[in-house]
Amino acid sequence: MRVTTVSPFPFVPKRLEVEGPVFVGGEGEVYFSRCGNFVVKVYHDRTLPPEKEELLRRVLALGKNLGEEANFLCWPVALVREIDGWRRIGVVTKRIPRPPFRELVDYIFSPREFKRAVEEGANWLNYLQVAHSIARTVAALHGKGCAHADLHFGNFLVDIRKGLAVLIDLDGLVVPGFLPPQVAGMMPFMAPEVVMGRETPNQRTDRHSLAVLVFHTLLFRNPLQPLVCYAEDPEEDERLGWGNMALFSEHPLDFRNRPERLGVPLFRRGVLSYRMLPPHLQELIERSFLEGLRSPEQRPLAREWERALFFAFFELWRCLKCAQYFPYPYWMPLPLRRCPFCGETVRRPHPVVCSVLERKGQGVLVAAKRKIVLGHRFALVAKMLHGQREDEILGEVRWKEGEGYVFSGMGHWQVVFPCGERRKVEPGECVLLRQNLLLVFGDFALRVEEDGL
Repeated sequence: MRVTTVSPFPFVPKRLEVEGPVFVGGEGEVYFSRCGNFVVKVYHDRTLPPEKEELLRRVLALGKNLGEEANFLCWPVALVREIDGWRRIGVVTKRIPRPPFRELVDYIFSPREFKRAVEEGANWLNYLQVAHSIARTVAALHGKGCAHADLHFGNFLVDIRKGLAVLIDLDGLVVPGFLPPQVAGMMPFMAPEVVMGRETPNQRTDRHSLAVLVFHTLLFRNPLQPLVCYAEDPEEDERLGWGNMALFSEHPLDFRNRPERLGVPLFRRGVLSYRMLPPHLQELIERSFLEGLRSPEQRPLAREWERALFFAFFELWRCLKCAQYFPYPYWMPLPLRRCPFCGETVRRPHPVVCSVLERKGQGVLVAAKRKIVLGHRFALVAKMLHGQREDEILGEVRWKEGEGYVFSGMGHWQVVFPCGERRKVEPGECVLLRQNLLLVFGDFALRVEEDGL
């Protein structure tokens, strides 16, 4: 079949040879170009609103100056004009290579998919990278004033080894006053107000879908999965379970949706709790599913998720038994600090736990409400302090038998001892890490909360 296209981009051919369809859905048919570079989606004429082509033209115009964002937003790059001489309406996008990319659902639908991925060489660290990539993608989309309206685990393609996610199906975007809602979404990811028909998709409902996606990616289950029946009719039961009666599975007072074996290590047929995540992620989850479930304005922004997930990388520890990375639970008593996957207790020497401080106002160092976890041969990198994409290495932590952890800096910095003494430290000089010691790097500092002894 020959497809005639209309595109503002010179890299899109005016004519494409396609094969298929490779998929037929409710909206239309999907084809692959024979050159292997493009996907063509052609809409069913019988379900097409008269203004569809104009809406697609507007979507296309919004994607003209994507820059780096084109790497994770699979934006339409052309409109379909004709197929074999017949007038049709559709869109053309770049084809994401499979492999290494696969649908997100193939990795997170249940713990079974995670265990299979682990057998193939993946680690929970890769899932944290994917969650961060998802949040960054939605943040970029929202930054353009758009809502996706159909965020779910079938609309993200991921490269699990690299922790990358690409958002597809961008032909139904919502922009107030410019692009009206065209789809509602997949029910388990839809905001309750959309399920019940009280609201149409927008950025606030996207924020709910994003929170569900992040939770699902990190913990391999839907946070609102209904476990009780609300109506005899299956469709009404489902609508109520995800809508009016929607309830967070770890609600502190209502246990209706609480899974069995919650908190039992995953590799012992258990269910992961959001309490295994760092406190700043726990807070965003509570804002999403306790405060924000029925108060959309309380839901965290995509940028908040992006930032919290970025800093979560610097709180990871590796289990010596099952080799999985997990957030080191410094907020729990030492005897309860265990790997959430196999249940192994964290062995000595425990990691160093530091609070991050940042200069504010009159140059006073103020706690930034986040931690950094460091162990033997861990590098301290500038981006761990300020969150910018800067890979300057500030120093390295090492374990010295009989002494404890020491820090060796690369440049000029200062140390403030618990007694109040302050001195400059030369490059390469080592400082023994002890509780309440302060390491100062310009506008940022680390206070040692736990020295690992």
